[in-house]
Amino acid sequence: MIKVGTIINTHGLKGECKIYLVTDDVKDRFAKGRILHLSDGRKLTVSSFRMQKGFGYAKFEEIKDIDDAEKLKTFDLLIAKEALPPLEKGTYYYHELMDCTVYDDKGDECGIVSDILETGKHIVLRISKDQNSFLLPFVPAFILEVDPETKKIIFKDMEGLR
Repeated sequence: MIKVGTIINTHGLKGECKIYLVTDDVKDRFAKGRILHLSDGRKLTVSSFRMQKGFGYAKFEEIKDIDDAEKLKTFDLLIAKEALPPLEKGTYYYHELMDCTVYDDKGDECGIVSDILETGKHIVLRISKDQNSFLLPFVPAFILEVDPETKKIIFKDMEGLR
């Protein structure tokens, strides 16, 4: 199962849920009729979804009112890995990039992908090690190799990057 979001709050009286999203294709993941799984194994069916100020707002068929929605706070929303469509060569799902160990082009370990930020045109990886972190644009000019199987990313280090 792949995490696509976390229910962080309710919205309104009819049971709509506010969701912190951690997925790349929101329209597909939260399409009407999509079955999502809660981290406790229960299933929810999306009846409507919208975006507002960087958060997702979803209504689920099984949730009738604010009291039902309140009980879902802090639960992760998951999708079956088999439900994900195949990607073109050179593109990756967020879950494949998260927690990858990142090395520079000299072979030095620089940290682990701890967050993925959407900046519009391309994504940016937050690389963290100990108490330090730096941002790495996920573009061909910097990314030399990605191996989701071994959870390894190699990038071209340039002055001022970190």
